[in-house]
Amino acid sequence: MAQRSWADLPRDLIDRIFRRHLNIRRIDPKDLARCSLVCTTWRCVIANIWGKNLSLWSSASGLINKRVLAEYENCQTDPPEGCRVRFIDSPFHWEGIMVGPQSSPYAGGVFLLDIHFSDQHPFRAPKVTFQTKVYHPNIDQQGRLCLETLWGPVTTISHVLLVIYARFNDPDPDDPIDFEIAHIYKTQRIQFEEKARAWTKKFATASQISAIDWTDWS
Repeated sequence: MAQRSWADLPRDLIDRIFRRHLNIRRIDPKDLARCSLVCTTWRCVIANIWGKNLSLWSSASGLINKRVLAEYENCQTDPPEGCRVRFIDSPFHWEGIMVGPQSSPYAGGVFLLDIHFSDQHPFRAPKVTFQTKVYHPNIDQQGRLCLETLWGPVTTISHVLLVIYARFNDPDPDDPIDFEIAHIYKTQRIQFEEKARAWTKKFATASQISAIDWTDWS
């Protein structure tokens, strides 16, 4: 027997299933958001049935959420090179894993990212923070990056992650966050690469990899 998807079911049947088993007063918006990630059909049904009742799907934030969810789906179907993301506790909060390129001093490293989207997305840049320590001129000691000059309303998080990944191989010392590291990169390249490798080995390899539940990223 051929497999059937939710998209094959009659719309009135899907509506009855959702209305019968889900009580709007008892639903956590975060759980509803998770349901909306299953597929486009589920998202449309949820939005149509409860759009007027949940702030999550209000006329203003609904459009924003649809953009965030579309970007999430794109990252799942066409992941940025060297990176994977997953949904955490709301459409606006993701976690990412980025693997250091083999041709860089960060080779072998596994770097955790925290990604927060503004409620004004896509009109404000998301905040991407490295949770793993990285020795890099474009990443500060708290793991923060500056994305303001890179971001615009048509920019996607997938593009941002690709740029960050490329920066592992090609740092930009002329637009640094950490000026000391940028100076070392410019004047003492060998010392820079040695320290970048040492930090990667210390903070981003064995202990980091063993602490990750890789079943969540399959």
